[in-house]
Amino acid sequence: MLRNFQVTNHRSLAEPQELRLVGTRAASLPAPVTAVHGPAASGKSSLVDALGQMREAVLNSVTGWDPYAGPVRAPHLGFADHPSEFAATFIAEGISYTYGFRLDNADVRAEWLHSHPHNRKRVVFERDGEQIRIGPQFEAVRYGIGALVPLVRPNALLLSLAGQMYAEALVPAYHWFSAQLDVLRGREDAETTARRLAGHLSRSPEIAARLLMLLRSAELGIEDLLIAEPDPMYADYLRDLDAEIAGAASELDACLASPTHAVRFENTHGLSPTALEREVSNLRAARDTLYTRMMTRRGAGLGLVHEGIDTPFDIADESTATLALLRLLPTVLDALDTGRVLAVDDIDTNLSGDTADRLIHLFQNPETNSRGAQLIYTTSNRTLVDRGNGRSSRRTTVWQLRRTPKGTSELTAH
Repeated sequence: MLRNFQVTNHRSLAEPQELRLVGTRAASLPAPVTAVHGPAASGKSSLVDALGQMREAVLNSVTGWDPYAGPVRAPHLGFADHPSEFAATFIAEGISYTYGFRLDNADVRAEWLHSHPHNRKRVVFERDGEQIRIGPQFEAVRYGIGALVPLVRPNALLLSLAGQMYAEALVPAYHWFSAQLDVLRGREDAETTARRLAGHLSRSPEIAARLLMLLRSAELGIEDLLIAEPDPMYADYLRDLDAEIAGAASELDACLASPTHAVRFENTHGLSPTALEREVSNLRAARDTLYTRMMTRRGAGLGLVHEGIDTPFDIADESTATLALLRLLPTVLDALDTGRVLAVDDIDTNLSGDTADRLIHLFQNPETNSRGAQLIYTTSNRTLVDRGNGRSSRRTTVWQLRRTPKGTSELTAH
């Protein structure tokens, strides 16, 4: 669950901007859908890109950033020498966290992680330049943060290092960025879409049937989706992983539905529901990695069967509308299945209003969004926003972006 996101000096967002997804009361819950509306060049893509940039920094600053260069950032051209700052408040494994960092052209100038159990602030760590202070409740010897401190580069994030070297106190926050936040922005080539789609379809017949039903409802003429049988080199591993995922996910559902079952499972297997949820997430990530490796070796093997045409289409031969929907559907359904936060830039690009509205409604409908997934989307089409609010009692939170005379973007609640 994401409660708010703050950004300063990223692309057109030069001044501090805050996207709040909840009300002012501490216990208030976010709406399942947050819409950011604005005309062309108002900064909508900059906002979604900022959230994606924060996620990428957490996941990749240690392994992906040049150790001999400054941090990867994209400041406003008029404020190139000013620092960039990103911060988010979110719920990870039942605890509220605030995490943020400040970058300049050379180094990470500041980084902080606070937890808020029972609405009480606890400092996990605070970084000021090269100095890192660990909170008194998270002493270094017990939780392993101290072992990471000497290893972190001046131009990389401590939380990013936690993804490479385990430190228990940092794992929930890192895991939230890696497994509970997804960002779709910019264009995507057909091969990347095909690989994601084939990987999603291959998980189970039920998952494939659900996606096909939604695809048919868009009336794009597609009757069926075909994927190749798994490569024999990978088939046994995939089969074993799928069985393990199904069993663990079933146990997790039972633990979440029954505290008695959760206690019994922990006594028998030594795993709390939180630890089991991590395990399910890790198994799914391992399965996706293995399937992607197989597709890289032999291709996606995806074919799309159209009504009245015997020969399946290659995905590269599909229309822009079909490609746009095929890009969105697997990620949308994954978010709904796992309770993720999904941010999508220009959700209705190349889609009809009805199709985009149906995707949004999946998050507003409690029956299709039983795990509390959140959708953040941008659009220049105010009618799309109004349709969602006119239909559902779970109203969309609406924000407005506008371009100021100074060439910067300003975000306001609508």
